[in-house]
Amino acid sequence: MTTQDANSSNGSSGNTASFSFTNGRRYHNEPNCPYPLPNDLNEIDRLDLQHYAVQQVTHKRYHAPLDNPRRSLDIGAGTGVWLMEMATDFPECEFTGVDIAPLQPTTVLPSNCTFEIGNALEGLSHPDGYFDYVRHSLLVAAIPKDKWQPYVKECARLCASGGWVEMTEFNCKVQAGGPAMAKLSELLSVLDKLMHEAGLVDIKVSEFRLPLGSWGGAAGVLFKKDSRLLQTTLAPLYVKLHGMTLEETEKLIQESEDEMESRQAYATLRVFVGRKP
Repeated sequence: MTTQDANSSNGSSGNTASFSFTNGRRYHNEPNCPYPLPNDLNEIDRLDLQHYAVQQVTHKRYHAPLDNPRRSLDIGAGTGVWLMEMATDFPECEFTGVDIAPLQPTTVLPSNCTFEIGNALEGLSHPDGYFDYVRHSLLVAAIPKDKWQPYVKECARLCASGGWVEMTEFNCKVQAGGPAMAKLSELLSVLDKLMHEAGLVDIKVSEFRLPLGSWGGAAGVLFKKDSRLLQTTLAPLYVKLHGMTLEETEKLIQESEDEMESRQAYATLRVFVGRKP
């Protein structure tokens, strides 16, 4: 295993992020970053695919009732695709993206976007109430169970009075799946309760079904491809944690894909929105 420093771009050139390399993939190498997925070009492609697949199901880029926000924060900005889309929708708003890893050097953000390297689990440097809109999408793999409560409180701290906090997450438990898929599933804590504990009000939860397989049309095909890329990436972790061979893991992944089609399996996406009093 080797490590390498890479400089960020788009206003963050003074920061460096250390990476580790395993099985030909590039990973985060931060001491307080439990995120198990890589951050290389293949993962960037998967994240963009996932972004468009989610939008195909929800038909929305945002769910909070936004009214000309002045400043917005995207935590776990990933490839920056959401920032770029929203910057066009709200040209008068200042958008800030935060992620543990830098954007690709070829990424050019609109003039009303900035990008920062940071770890939300360690708290962010912005003052209380700085943003009118604080959001994240699909960070279930990045935040340990015991870190969710302080993380939600940090999001509430950053949000201005009258502003909105929005969190989009997979349930992670595949419905209508079989025994193979059950082994690959786990539950996520209920975020509306944590939002309430963090002092947010007017909390609403929207739920969407994400089809897994060609039976679900174009969206189902995208999500099945996303699942294949994700599970293949996690295969070495399954081998390490569960004592399985790589061949057994690959067989399990293939069986789960077969179940997606035969049982018309789907996952559940929930969008949690709460207002800062």
